[in-house]
Amino acid sequence: PKRPPSTSPSHRSHRAAAAAHMFEFSGTATYHLKQQARCMAAVEGDTDRNTFVLATLVLHGGNELHVMDFNEDTNEVWCQRVYSHPNEVWACVTCPATDQQELLLTTHANGSEQRISLWRMTGLAAREAPESGPATPPPPAPLPELLQLGTPLPLGDVRCVLWNAVLPEQVASVHKEVVRVWQLSHTSHVSSAAELGSSLPPDDESTFSCGRWDPHHAHAMALGSGADVCSLDTRSMKLTSCVTNAHEQQLRTIDYNPNKPNVILTGGDDYYMRYWDLRKPSAPLLVQRAHSHWVTAACYNRFHDQLVLSCGTDSTVKLWRAASISSAPPSLELDDGEHADGEADGLVKVFEEHEQSVFSGVWSAADAWIFASLSLDGHAVVNHVPPAEKYKILL
Repeated sequence: PKRPPSTSPSHRSHRAAAAAHMFEFSGTATYHLKQQARCMAAVEGDTDRNTFVLATLVLHGGNELHVMDFNEDTNEVWCQRVYSHPNEVWACVTCPATDQQELLLTTHANGSEQRISLWRMTGLAAREAPESGPATPPPPAPLPELLQLGTPLPLGDVRCVLWNAVLPEQVASVHKEVVRVWQLSHTSHVSSAAELGSSLPPDDESTFSCGRWDPHHAHAMALGSGADVCSLDTRSMKLTSCVTNAHEQQLRTIDYNPNKPNVILTGGDDYYMRYWDLRKPSAPLLVQRAHSHWVTAACYNRFHDQLVLSCGTDSTVKLWRAASISSAPPSLELDDGEHADGEADGLVKVFEEHEQSVFSGVWSAADAWIFASLSLDGHAVVNHVPPAEKYKILL
């Protein structure tokens, strides 16, 4: 019988290098909002196209939501949907359900108070790619407001809004001094929200700063409270466990490993990213000094948890490798030469296209190798995972 091809470490390395050379592609594309901006979200329900929503942050003046599409074949971005938004947008999140991909939650402020609103991006699912390259963005269309969560709030009260990927009819609003879980319901004519419960910080001196729904458990959530990480059971609305002193300063971002239950990633004002097993909270699994200033966002690749994206107020976006604690750790057969070529954990690449603080970095919902970032000056950049790193994973 024919001998199977070699799969030795050195052979895999050569195959990866050859494939990367054949398909080398810089993959950088940019889009300018021409206004200050802070938040961006992937359209979670659209798994066919690389689609992102960008929101402006203008205190006095008209604000807008821009729907940015990226074509990985032509390396072009375009915007065929722009929506008017009444106030400056501090946070946004899209519905993870495919049949409700037009739904969007925003946290917005008018200079005196904050509100959380649910909107419908009418016509989003029906859009088509332009026939002759990127088109000029259209004039803003109306953005129907379906409901508001709760009452108006003091400025700075809302830290983030989360959408449950396992139960898309549930969302959570994380405030400084409380987290609330809401049940959404929709009919052909009206949408409504009912509060299911709320939970306070672990002590009187603590405040919440960030959070994330657990993609493996419908009723679990991780919350940043000062320098600690707390786990919340949303059925009882009780805090169940805590990683104390996870960082030396305040947490700013949390994400769950998509492939390994109970494993999370945290980033904070101490410039570090840390990886934790919530069942063994005494020490982190891995520590990486990520940035030279605050870590504003850090997230696992949706499919390959060896890859982590981070961004910070040092104006950089970084791609990291955390293979040793991933669901696909390196083979024990790797020889010294293979380790010298690329460590299991460490920095893959620094992306320096931004000139101001980067507050949003997200992976595409449609392509495992594409991600986007947004800086405060409204400059959005779409990038690819470097081909050499991609083929290390695939081969």
